[in-house]
Amino acid sequence: MIFNVIYGEVARFVTAGPAWVVTMLITFVLVFAITALVPIFLGWVERKYSARIQSRYGPVYVGPFGLLQNFADIMKLIGKRAISTNVDRLPYEFVPIVLATLSFAMVLIIPFGGANLEFISVPYSLLFLYVFLAVSPLLVLMAGWGENNKYAMLGGFRGVGQIATYELALIVTMISVAFLAGSYNIVDIVNGQSGLWYGAYLPVTLIVFALTGLAIIERAPFDIPEASQELQAGWKVEYSGIRYGLFLIADYVRLMIVSILVVYLFLGGWLGPVLPGFVWFIIKTAAVLLIIMAPRWTLPRPRIDQFIKFGWNWLLPLSIVNLVMVGGLLLI
Repeated sequence: MIFNVIYGEVARFVTAGPAWVVTMLITFVLVFAITALVPIFLGWVERKYSARIQSRYGPVYVGPFGLLQNFADIMKLIGKRAISTNVDRLPYEFVPIVLATLSFAMVLIIPFGGANLEFISVPYSLLFLYVFLAVSPLLVLMAGWGENNKYAMLGGFRGVGQIATYELALIVTMISVAFLAGSYNIVDIVNGQSGLWYGAYLPVTLIVFALTGLAIIERAPFDIPEASQELQAGWKVEYSGIRYGLFLIADYVRLMIVSILVVYLFLGGWLGPVLPGFVWFIIKTAAVLLIIMAPRWTLPRPRIDQFIKFGWNWLLPLSIVNLVMVGGLLLI
């Protein structure tokens, strides 16, 4: 893993105790850079991509091709005055920090294009990522409560309803893939697809996972907890400045993680002919990201009752049927 590589290099110049501290600091800086810079770049990609879908140009003036526009926006958010009146201070301040920390933790344990390219190796890494994804929307209820605003509170209630509906289907699809691979470790799951991608075995599970993943991270058109037309931005309505910036960063990190999980669980991960594994990882993840981004700009948002019924009546039964089929195939 990357931590061990960094430690080996640092230990050549520093004794064991300080070397460990220096390695931790370097790892922290690298993960922080990925957590902060990748979402900013993805924000630029989405703005240009949505502009092409809508026959516009998107950002063009700040930096070449508008590349620095999102950096300028982040600087503006950091410099904005944080306005908060009549809020419950503890949950109001607590939620943005926790969401950003969970994003940091996901970047820390997921591989980036190779078996030894994770910062820290943990057993059952797939389950850790599920917990980080599933817990995040539950925090919106705390945020809605802490803002002391009726629109925020309604957004929090919708967030709880959404996670309760779709997290079961998400974990069942993960179990189906883990059954095939015989492991909850992402590296083992990728290596199990050296012959044929699991997406070919389980195409329905792939679709269910993608839809439930979008619902878990509240990605449009499933951004019902923060529906701006109905709830005035929902549970984020009272947030501004750097706190709102933390939410934006967490949103794009979770979008990236879901796209990477689609690649690792169903599309063979970094495996592929001729090209290095890291290049295949980039190509596949970029393709999945563009597919996942498109619905936000092409599909209308469903009503909350339609959304909940779709999860309970269709996605959860489909995921259970696929799990039973996988179990049956393994017993044959």
